[in-house]
Amino acid sequence: MKWGRTQAPPPAPADDALDRRRAAGLSSEELTRIFLEIRPNLERAIERRIHDRDTAQDLAQDIYLRLDRISDLLPGEEDAHRYLMRMAVHAALYHQRTESRHVQLLAGALTLFEGHVADPEEHAHAQDRLDIIHDALAELPAKCRDVLYLTRIEGLPREDVARRLGVSLSLVNKYVLLALKHCEKKLGER
Repeated sequence: MKWGRTQAPPPAPADDALDRRRAAGLSSEELTRIFLEIRPNLERAIERRIHDRDTAQDLAQDIYLRLDRISDLLPGEEDAHRYLMRMAVHAALYHQRTESRHVQLLAGALTLFEGHVADPEEHAHAQDRLDIIHDALAELPAKCRDVLYLTRIEGLPREDVARRLGVSLSLVNKYVLLALKHCEKKLGER
């Protein structure tokens, strides 16, 4: 011992198998079993929020498809129950937000075009512009297109898009700007 330091006591003997299991998380099979046990509860929790049984079943199925990605993160059954229920609530909220955004977009489109009848020339011009935008989007990197779709069509906040795609918020902002400028440039060339 130097300078009055005391040595730390040796760690208490532990069950190495239990420690490894906690560190590794649940296996995919265990998480699947837990999911199947509580699936009716997950569907009911979703259905209470969105009032649509079929969609609740679809959202629960989406949760099931993500189980492989989260099994290592959950150390025990209680954690898995809580996390799966939280996933169900978030899936319902996301669905509601998306549906609300779609309703807003449709209502805005109806108001915008109410009573408007396009003549053939105007229709052809609009179709040309749509083709230009389609081609411009096809020229962009896939992630850039995904970011634009998720932010502009799905109406997701950019923070959620960053988390979902595993990129930084700054990169999401850059992708949106790149996509919009690219489309604007292509439209300006015509």
